[in-house]
Amino acid sequence: MLGYVLGVELTALLAVAGTLFLPHERIGGDGLGLAAALIALGMLSAEMTRGVERMRRQFADAPHVNMTSVWTMAAALLVPPALAAAVTVVLYLHLWWRSWRDAAGMHAFRVVFSACVVILSCTVVALLTTVLPGGGIPGFARPEGLFSIIAIIAVYWLVNSALVAMVICLSRGERSIRRLAGAWSENSLEIATLCVGVLVAALALWRPWLVVLVLPPLYVLHRSVLVRQLEYAATTDHKTGLLNASSWHSLAATEFERARRNGTEISVLMVDLDHFKHVNDELGHLVGDQVLRAVADLMRAEVRRYDLCGRFGGEEFVVLLPETGVAGAAEVAERIRVAIREHRMDEAAVGERAARLRLTVSIGAAACPQAGESVEDVLLAADNALFAAKSAGRDKVLSVGLP
Repeated sequence: MLGYVLGVELTALLAVAGTLFLPHERIGGDGLGLAAALIALGMLSAEMTRGVERMRRQFADAPHVNMTSVWTMAAALLVPPALAAAVTVVLYLHLWWRSWRDAAGMHAFRVVFSACVVILSCTVVALLTTVLPGGGIPGFARPEGLFSIIAIIAVYWLVNSALVAMVICLSRGERSIRRLAGAWSENSLEIATLCVGVLVAALALWRPWLVVLVLPPLYVLHRSVLVRQLEYAATTDHKTGLLNASSWHSLAATEFERARRNGTEISVLMVDLDHFKHVNDELGHLVGDQVLRAVADLMRAEVRRYDLCGRFGGEEFVVLLPETGVAGAAEVAERIRVAIREHRMDEAAVGERAARLRLTVSIGAAACPQAGESVEDVLLAADNALFAAKSAGRDKVLSVGLP
């Protein structure tokens, strides 16, 4: 990982140095003035959202989008790559000093790496504008330039996401696409900031005094993202990304009420990892956390998008299956059991000893109305079936009402 990080930083330095020797033109010829204006606007935006940014950084559970991309994308399009790199460095130094340096786990080397990733993204974009038809600022005036602009946004996003995903993979041993690339909500936010950056570049060229109108929407967007992050943190188990117990129960009660109104069946699975205490005792809690995440990912892969997966605590999970009878629930439970039994932990992530783990689960299934009318009744029935599965030797699925 250290070699990769240093390699990215060295590549960024060499890229900036190399672009100094390339012919590069920008509309207006006042690159320094444009760079200074972007720095001033970026710093002003950061000051307006300083408190929000601190809280967002605290609750971030994915690659963090700080919205500086609005100004770095504009710099990539408006000024030479060396000046775009300078804009990036100044804005990230300001963010570090004013918003991040006191945040838990936010070390200076992470800021340096993030700035270098952005510099490389800007450099690639600047070079791309020289080869795409209508890709540069002059192309903004023609409708056909829209396709080049879309390509520029996509390339910036891909370069940035790929470089960050690789360091997450190397540092944490993650293999899940969601955890490497981040959730769609985070990626859509990054794409939105890049689109705003393109608009800032266009306004700076034709109506520069209108750029200040971008600041209020950015502030509101920042706050709305914070609200979503707070909601996510309040409802989600941070180790697995599943619903926490209280959130699952609240949503499950709503689904049970809907099932009663519509006269449909609804089922619950109680899933418990077998011998999980031995994993924590023998291999440590860090490996145990990776096992929990792996089981959560496997469960999500075997259910529908609208089924509710939650963690009840420890090594116990719960799944709500709307419009599903006990027979269908037993089939889903069996798929989950087999998927977990056949799963092998990544040796690169957990080590050779942990990679030899053979995970199994015991699962109890129950359905409404056969096992009861309320969430509590069906949960209790599924829990009793779970204990029966454990008593029968573990690595089994037992269902209330099925032989």
